[in-house]
Amino acid sequence: MKRIRKTIHYVYYNTLYFLLSILIRFYFRQWQVANYKGIPHKGPVIFAANHQNAFLDALVILFSQPRSVYYLVRANIFESATARFWLESLRMLPIYRVRDGIRSVAKNDEIIDKCVGILSRGHSPLTIFAEGNHNLRRALRPLQKGIARIAFAAMEANNFDLDLAVVPIGLNYGRHTRFRSDMLVNYGEPIYVKDYIPLYKENPNKAYLKLVDDLYQKLDERVLSIRPTEYYEQIENEWLHKRTPKHDLIEQFNADKELLSQLEDKYSSNPVEISDEAKAEPIPPTPSLAYRILMFPVFIYGYINSYPSYYLLNLIIKKVVSDIHFYGSVKKASNLIIAPLLFLVQAFIVYLLVGNGVIALLYFISLPFTGILAYDYKFAVFDKLPRMKGVAGYKI
Repeated sequence: MKRIRKTIHYVYYNTLYFLLSILIRFYFRQWQVANYKGIPHKGPVIFAANHQNAFLDALVILFSQPRSVYYLVRANIFESATARFWLESLRMLPIYRVRDGIRSVAKNDEIIDKCVGILSRGHSPLTIFAEGNHNLRRALRPLQKGIARIAFAAMEANNFDLDLAVVPIGLNYGRHTRFRSDMLVNYGEPIYVKDYIPLYKENPNKAYLKLVDDLYQKLDERVLSIRPTEYYEQIENEWLHKRTPKHDLIEQFNADKELLSQLEDKYSSNPVEISDEAKAEPIPPTPSLAYRILMFPVFIYGYINSYPSYYLLNLIIKKVVSDIHFYGSVKKASNLIIAPLLFLVQAFIVYLLVGNGVIALLYFISLPFTGILAYDYKFAVFDKLPRMKGVAGYKI
């Protein structure tokens, strides 16, 4: 029975991996991975990432590098036996929080032992979303000490002779809930846990705090944070008014980082002067007339033919998703099933109408590509919010 379960896990994981690896390239308009060459590519590694977009964060990390990855995720999604079976197939491990009850928190010892085993073997990185919860706002939140506890537990289990690295990963979305937005996965300089061992032997709690504090500083370098948070909306508006769009996402990130630093200084002064730009919603640039004219027929064709899947997808999201953070994840999972099935049905209808298999096949092949082009056109021409508009841009 154990062998059968293992086989099912293997087939399920690899099939889903293949399908998602294709889908994720279409899901984002532009996708860029930065600084991956500067991190360890083998041996024990903890990926420490900010957490903004539920399961989509995990997929982004998985497909930004070649190694298979384990994840620590919140335990309440493991409540049913069925969910537990499939989530474990995806190499997800439950981590219990105080809100789950004291008895549940006690189960974390078993999970930490599993994490120690994963790190000791060194074959697969362990991903921990260091903030402990997710939020769409562009602001790094305080990190939890659990990541330090696991890191030092792994070191202690190996007599402190483990070359364990903690790698910060900044996940930077254009529009978190939007299909065809931009994605920058920004790897940071690794932190080697062995450097903290003398302090750990002297005072474990000080070592926990030092590691977490250093990780916060390095992770904060890899994400866009809008501060001070009490002026979040005003700073976001002023930033979007003043930013200069660049094609390269890491160049854009560095420019945005510098601009947000200037705005942080401005809004930290006393008294704060709020500009007109900060009070007004930014307006996205209008595409060229040539683009609007030449791509309009493609937009009409793609929009009409992809509307059934688009409508059904949004209907499902509105019915089953109550937490905005899961929009992107549910969209991706639903699209994997809904779009191909509806496209097949539409192609079959075309075949019945024209009686020509070649035409029906060409029609079927055209659907995903023209659907994406239509969505990009709709996004560029009709969207009233710029691509980087965050919390205010909750439309799906």
